[in-house]
Amino acid sequence: MTRAIVGAGLLVFMSCGASGQSVEGAPAFDVASVKRTQHSRNADGLSISDVKIASPGRLVATNASLDECIRWAYEAKEYQISGPDWLNSDAASYDIEAKAPPNTPAKQIRLMMQTLLAERFKLVLHRETRVLPVYALVVAKNGPKLQEVNSEGGAGLSSEGGPNGVRVTSPKAAMAGLAHRLSLDVGRPVLDRTELKGFFRITLEWSREGDGPSIFAAIQEQLGLKLEGTKAPIEILVIDRAQRAPTYN
Repeated sequence: MTRAIVGAGLLVFMSCGASGQSVEGAPAFDVASVKRTQHSRNADGLSISDVKIASPGRLVATNASLDECIRWAYEAKEYQISGPDWLNSDAASYDIEAKAPPNTPAKQIRLMMQTLLAERFKLVLHRETRVLPVYALVVAKNGPKLQEVNSEGGAGLSSEGGPNGVRVTSPKAAMAGLAHRLSLDVGRPVLDRTELKGFFRITLEWSREGDGPSIFAAIQEQLGLKLEGTKAPIEILVIDRAQRAPTYN
C-alpha cells in the first residue's frame, strides 16, 4: 500500500505494507483491478466514460481517461488539471474496479483512489494557484428569470445537442452547478457570483452555428443572468509525473 509525504509542494507516494493502510494512515482499497481499454464512440462521435461509486464500497471506472480519474479522486474541475495531452487521450483509457468495506464513506473512497493512482500510475502532482481568465456568472440588469424549486431530492443538469446547438435542462440545479456546466462550453472557468441561494428550474438553449442565440445571449435572454469576463486565482493540479502504462493486476 502507500503513504503520502507532503513536502516542497509535491504530493509523493511511497510503498508500504499490505495491511490496507500505511503507518501514516493513507487509506487503500482491499483489492483493485486496472485494465487498459479503448474509448468507444457513439454515432455522434461522443466518448462514453464514467467514474463512480457503483455500490457501497465499490468504485468502478469505465473507459475512463487518467484525467477523469484524477478529477474524480481530487474533486477537481476540467480546467484545474495541467499535464500532458495523453492524460485525456482516446488511446489511454482504463477500466478500474476497486473494493473497500461496504460502510466506507465516499470521501474515504476518493482518498483510496488517490492512493491507487499513485501506486498503479506512479502519479505525482502538486498544487499551484494561478491567476487565469475566467467568466463571472452574475445577475443581469433586469434581474433573474428563474423559478425557485423545493430543496428536497437530488440536483443535477442534463444536456443534449450536436454540432448545431445545445439544450441544457434541470428540474433542480444550484447556481454553482450551472456555472460548472457552462465552463465546459465557454472555454474557461465560470465562477458563480450571482449570490442566488437555493435551487432553480433550468432550461437553456443556444446555437453553435449562428442561426439562433449564442450561449452568452441565451444566458441573458432566457435566465436573466450574464457572463462577465474577468480574472481570478484558480487552484491547479499540476501533474509532475504519471505513467501511461499502469501496473496491472
